[in-house]
Amino acid sequence: MKHLRTLLTIGTALGSSIFALQGAHAQAVNETSSSAVEASEIVVTARGRTEALQNVPISVSSFSEKTIKDAGIERPADFIGLTPNISIAESQQPGVSFITVRGISQVRNGESPVAVVVDGVLQTVSNQFNSELFDLQQIEVLKGPQGALYGRNAIGGAIVITTREPSNEFFGSGTIGIGNGGQHKAQAGVSGPLIQDKLFGSISGSFKDREGYLKNIFLNKKVDFLRDTAVRSRLIYAASDDLKFDYRISYNRTFSGALYFTRNNVVAATGAYQFYPSVRSTSSRPGSPDDYGPPLNSNVDGTALRKLFSTSLKIDYETPIGTLTSTSSYDWVNELTLADASPYTSAAQTTQTSGFSWHAKSTELRLTSSSEQPLRYIVGAYYLDLDRESNRANGIDTGPGIVLPGYNPAGTVNPSTSNTADDNHQKSYAVFGQLNYDLTDQLELSGALRYDHDKRNSLNTGKVKDAASLPAYNPVGTPGTFRKATFDAWQPKATLRYKIDTGSSVYASYSKGFRSGGFNQDGVRAVALRLNPASLVTDDYKKEISTSYEAGWKAQFLNRAVTINGAAFYTRFRDSQYFVFIPEASAQIITNIDKATMKGFEVDFNVRPVKGWDIYGNAGYTDATIKKYGASPASVGRTMPYVPKFGYNLGTQYAFPITENRNLTARVDMHHKGRQFWETLNTAGARSAFNLYDARLSFGAADGKWQVTAWTKNAFDKKYNSEFVAGGFAYPAEPRTFGADVDFRF
Repeated sequence: MKHLRTLLTIGTALGSSIFALQGAHAQAVNETSSSAVEASEIVVTARGRTEALQNVPISVSSFSEKTIKDAGIERPADFIGLTPNISIAESQQPGVSFITVRGISQVRNGESPVAVVVDGVLQTVSNQFNSELFDLQQIEVLKGPQGALYGRNAIGGAIVITTREPSNEFFGSGTIGIGNGGQHKAQAGVSGPLIQDKLFGSISGSFKDREGYLKNIFLNKKVDFLRDTAVRSRLIYAASDDLKFDYRISYNRTFSGALYFTRNNVVAATGAYQFYPSVRSTSSRPGSPDDYGPPLNSNVDGTALRKLFSTSLKIDYETPIGTLTSTSSYDWVNELTLADASPYTSAAQTTQTSGFSWHAKSTELRLTSSSEQPLRYIVGAYYLDLDRESNRANGIDTGPGIVLPGYNPAGTVNPSTSNTADDNHQKSYAVFGQLNYDLTDQLELSGALRYDHDKRNSLNTGKVKDAASLPAYNPVGTPGTFRKATFDAWQPKATLRYKIDTGSSVYASYSKGFRSGGFNQDGVRAVALRLNPASLVTDDYKKEISTSYEAGWKAQFLNRAVTINGAAFYTRFRDSQYFVFIPEASAQIITNIDKATMKGFEVDFNVRPVKGWDIYGNAGYTDATIKKYGASPASVGRTMPYVPKFGYNLGTQYAFPITENRNLTARVDMHHKGRQFWETLNTAGARSAFNLYDARLSFGAADGKWQVTAWTKNAFDKKYNSEFVAGGFAYPAEPRTFGADVDFRF
């Protein structure tokens, strides 16, 4: 009933706005012209070709260059927070974030449920995603399975990011800013012709540094410090009217605080609480996910270093039958994390270290027909070769400082006592195709099909240390153990769209999604069995398969001054990947929930009563229910973890001239975060619903040459946990932040 009342309130406000708009619009038409309130048409590339957003039969949220600037979008969490039925939990270290789309979630050590494409190139490692955003032209968020065009991990959707493309026109921009927590940042970029009409180039960079906001009372220092540096360059060579080369290269280095978990208060329970029943039980339960936890007080300062390197070459060649596009990329991701371990207190107990390194090479070839014909097609093939090396270790907490994993010279501070190491190799092949056919001028039928084939293997590279090492440690699992597996699936999709007019349409679709399976680190099953002989933990985890049905509408009227889009969906999910943590061994495990269903809806609107004034918002509802879970039968009927049930965003922005050459822009956003469970039994309770408020006030030149902005996020300093892991481990979210930026263009 509470959610219904909220929807009625939103609907009433929207209806009132539209009613008022009709009068305002009529007056605007009489006094000036309809262009005073007319919004420009939004164009997206969601289906692999340029189309008007209102004609695309997919639930898409689009953020233009202007919106990115107006909303202060700097990181993925910023635009995800403005999108219905998608959420993100940032936790642990810079490369770790857990995206949930329509009930389909990401887990630790697993792959993202969304494909991320930057300038037409698919990101190959999920740990690349959570980075600073700068020099962008557009962001598109697609919901629902998109595997046919975007790959095996687009089971929940896709995120398409487009950076500024260099051209014959010289362009330069920059931003400098300061904020609380000792933050200061600088971004700059230039682009233009190197050879007129032939060779174009751009280079841009970003730097952000902060002391942090969250204090460790034992170490008397901030734990969430950050120092991030990124640089990106792009070259485009127009060899002829038919042939174009697009080369990109980028590097990012992030040094930050990490693993500043707290162990929530433990309270007496009336019965046994099982945070993972197939592993162990305890007669106590952790405090509520609403408990912000005790003060941070670990005696080891957690740090993380992440390095990203990416390069790609995209070649477009126009042929009589369509555009032939070849894309090749190489990605290198390296992470090292050193920190305290459970229970994350000042009491000397244990430490943890982890190191990961990914090397990925991919290539794709696709043929895209002209958009100016009734039968349109895309066909292609994809190949990925990926290596991942990992090394984890626990150590004795003998003093400050941590050595690298597995390094145990005599007398070492915090020497390793256990070690888990492996080398994983993956080769993936795929073929795909899509056909769109205009049955009439208004009715379009689309069909798509993709086949993915993943071959994976894993080698335990742990080594028993020399006896001279004090103390010696033993590897988890058996050194030299080799495992291999193959995961494959067909991903069909069918869509029917009826275009009512240029801005309105309805559609219905059926699709299947696929996310590959993989291996847990060798030996974690043995740990689970030692704790509980009845454990169902396995050394590998299965592929995920989803079957989805969706119906939606898109509507614009009053010369695009009003836009209302919506969709309803139903998804059957098989072998959902779920993360389990065993504190006794610092073991991170992926297991499978046999069956689950997700059903819900989303709606978004934008109303422009007069030129410069926008009223906008969206709402999303997802009922994600566990239907079968062999490892925990008591979880059946419970809500899936990491899935907010209901959320909405409301905001307004008003830009108006205060002089002939100066504008003032005010913006306020409210984000409602719905109740969210974190484990399958729902025993620990849900994190309660709450609201966050952001505000921005900008003053600048009417031609956009410069602008000064004062901003705040989480304006009322709401204290909440970004993540809660079964067993009582809470990760605090950022408190209120505020600052000022100066933007300029030349």
